[in-house]
Amino acid sequence: MLDLILIVYGLIVWLVFIKFKLLAWNTTSKIIVFLIPVIGVTGVILTMNAIMPSSDDVRVYNKTVQIKANVRGRVDEVFVKENSRIAKGDTLFTIEQAPFKAQIEGIKASIEKARASVSVQYRNVDAIRANRKAVEAQLELARTRQAQFQELVDANAGNRFDLEQAQNNVKQLEAQLMQLKAQEASILATIKAEYNGEQVSVAELVARLERAEWDLEQTVVKAPIDATVVNLQLRKGAMALPLADLMTLVEGRQNIIASFDQNELHKMEEGNEVDLTFASKPGVIYNGKVESIVWASSRGQLLPSGMLPTIDQGVQKRGKYLVKLVSEEADIPMGANGSVAVYTSQTQPFYIIRKVMIRISAKVNYLILKAH
Repeated sequence: MLDLILIVYGLIVWLVFIKFKLLAWNTTSKIIVFLIPVIGVTGVILTMNAIMPSSDDVRVYNKTVQIKANVRGRVDEVFVKENSRIAKGDTLFTIEQAPFKAQIEGIKASIEKARASVSVQYRNVDAIRANRKAVEAQLELARTRQAQFQELVDANAGNRFDLEQAQNNVKQLEAQLMQLKAQEASILATIKAEYNGEQVSVAELVARLERAEWDLEQTVVKAPIDATVVNLQLRKGAMALPLADLMTLVEGRQNIIASFDQNELHKMEEGNEVDLTFASKPGVIYNGKVESIVWASSRGQLLPSGMLPTIDQGVQKRGKYLVKLVSEEADIPMGANGSVAVYTSQTQPFYIIRKVMIRISAKVNYLILKAH
């Protein structure tokens, strides 16, 4: 657009000073003729950069989700294809389920065995209690005899050996009774310990069963979002590992970002209208708006380290900020590059120069500048 204005200006100068000689072509007029376009073009460019900033660093990106398996196993079937569109909840692939089902059956059998063991332990407690009552009766009788022998010995009418034998029997029975009580308490402490209403040994197996059933559910891997399948290398028979990326899903929503110098943003606001053009779509102009300005940059971040902060020695003294753009019209491939013009004021007539310039830029995208 500026080139066209300069051409028109040059034509007017030629007509006025050379062709029709309406004014004298002297040193003064030459200086004036030279300064007018220099000052004019400079003013136009500075004004456009202030109220109509532009950027050639526009990129389109889509958020992605890397799909991993939560369990280890051999892939049984793959249900999606490369570049296919899928909806949230669609099955991506399945893992062989036989080992997981066998594990579940084994844990269920262990649970029944543990419950039966608890019943046996209760019967053992009943037997110990019956034995304890018999020992308590024997102990009571032994203590009576001990007292009797003690009276006889005190009256010098009894045998001390019989007294000692009675005392020894009492101690043996007391020790036996303590052992039976300890056995009963130990068994009761084990079988009466509960968690979530289940005996602890059974509850532990129930928890293992729930994890095994969860593992079985994870053998069917489903899409977490609406997306497109990209980089699908997974095949039937491959071994799925929990930490390995098996495929990539690309989210459908496009995100358009552009970088601007810091001083280009002082008039820019959310909702400003923009014109977009992309190299992948030559000649096409998309209308859009400024969605938001990312007022943060890695230049302002100091990472934890043992080094002292260093001054940036790069040539670029001022870092750039990212601006998020949105366009309902654009349907651009992920990773496409382009240009943008942002209109920050209501002075519509001044937009014509920038609008012409970005449309010329869109036409230039038709040119494939390489030698082969």
